Amino acid sequence: MPTDNSFRKPTEDLRNLQLLEEISRDSGASQRKLSERLGVALGVTNACLKKMANKGYIKIKGINHKRISYFLTPEGFSEKTRLTYHFLEYTVHYYIDLKKNLAEKLDSISRQGVKRAVFYGAGDVMEVAFVISHEAGIEVLGIIDDDKEKQGTKKFNFTIGGPETIKALKPDAIIITSMRYKDKILKRINDDAELAKMPVHGL
Repeated sequence: MPTDNSFRKPTEDLRNLQLLEEISRDSGASQRKLSERLGVALGVTNACLKKMANKGYIKIKGINHKRISYFLTPEGFSEKTRLTYHFLEYTVHYYIDLKKNLAEKLDSISRQGVKRAVFYGAGDVMEVAFVISHEAGIEVLGIIDDDKEKQGTKKFNFTIGGPETIKALKPDAIIITSMRYKDKILKRINDDAELAKMPVHGL
């Protein structure tokens, strides 16, 4: 696993990559529009653009502050390529380590007698866990998520359900397949008298 975790959170490197990509796609996008696309404050976008301009990654052209365009310089294209390669390299190593870590945890859960389980949390962690669950001898009975937009959609031939569907599946255990929302999911389970009786494992 790389020691550089700069892409784990929306830090400067990731913001720079996203900003360079947005500018390469749409040079006429306003700072406000760029801020909305990146999901950061307008001031952060302004600071990033100024820093990139100072480093020679972008050129700023415009008649006035209301009509400004941003263009990548050759140095900017090189920086975008470097950051993209760095991001892909990090992602590959991250998922290799994630798969190994999940395999060990699923194997441990299986040794505790869990052979039929529901996965609670329909994100990236769940997808990796699902692919390797058979290696641990765990049958996935269903996929659960609290997000109403995900409920009713298909994933691995399962229709994602809400927590109210768990009881009917009669699993040996609930496996929480979300790291980001683990505490919220655990609270949701404990708030339900019936679900609280079921064994729960986290990945």
